Amino acid sequence: NHYLFAPSNTHLKRVAAPIVPYLLATYNTMSSSATSSSDCCVVLVTVTHYPNTSDIRFPLALELCQLAATKLIQTVIVDDSPDHPAVRNALEEAGKGHVKVYQQDKAIYQGKGGALRQAIQKARELLDTNNNNDKTAICFAEPEKVDIANHLHLIVRPILDGSTDIVVPTRSDQLFQQTYPIEQYHSENFANFHFNSLAQQFKGFQAKDAKQIDWLFGPFAFRTSLADTWLAYTGTSWDAQMIPYVRAVRNENRRISSVTIDFRHPKQMKEQEEGDPKWTNKRLQQLNILFDLLGEHELS
Repeated sequence: NHYLFAPSNTHLKRVAAPIVPYLLATYNTMSSSATSSSDCCVVLVTVTHYPNTSDIRFPLALELCQLAATKLIQTVIVDDSPDHPAVRNALEEAGKGHVKVYQQDKAIYQGKGGALRQAIQKARELLDTNNNNDKTAICFAEPEKVDIANHLHLIVRPILDGSTDIVVPTRSDQLFQQTYPIEQYHSENFANFHFNSLAQQFKGFQAKDAKQIDWLFGPFAFRTSLADTWLAYTGTSWDAQMIPYVRAVRNENRRISSVTIDFRHPKQMKEQEEGDPKWTNKRLQQLNILFDLLGEHELS
């Protein structure tokens, strides 16, 4: 038996099916006839900013949109590129009706954290949380993490079947080491050990499937009814991804789980970043921010 998400019903259905490489969520398109939770149970959200369309990450975003179209995944993107119309048109064309791109409203939503909140707000509107809001989920992933779309069914399944409220996927160690820049593999493992050690003081992180959170991976998913936890946070950087789920577990007794996936990082990212001190310095700056905002202020 496999889980299949049927577009005609937001409830998870168990169906008999032959062995296939994978069964992924099946949703209606973002046409005018598909705008409520009765048509969709999961929305993938991401945020983009490209100085121009020659940026090495832009083709990866196009690839993600193409994969979303192939997998019939509803996708919401908030973009802050200088040439927003060109980026929007290209991404929506690649998404073939399954991708909707919004320009970031910086008067209300500042920084990457603000763009994430705008995307979550748009996703919640699409899912219509007044109807079965506990039977739907929102998943975030950076646009260059194309392969995440191949594992979305595994990430959201524990939410839709009622097992948990929040899922933070964990990279399988072998592919993590093979497909990421070696510096990133070591720095993010170091940070994960640190944050998991701090988190053990909170009951919600003591469960067997919550002890090894992959904090630095990036993607996460949550039950749509928890959207206000993210929307209420005002951080403008990477902290806007993590701190809301820490507060949900710590303050609201929400359940969090980790699901291991065989995620493959794009080879062009490894080729561009490995051995380049510019990127190791950027990661050090990221860790300094997170060790302060997440480690010292939320987990200590």
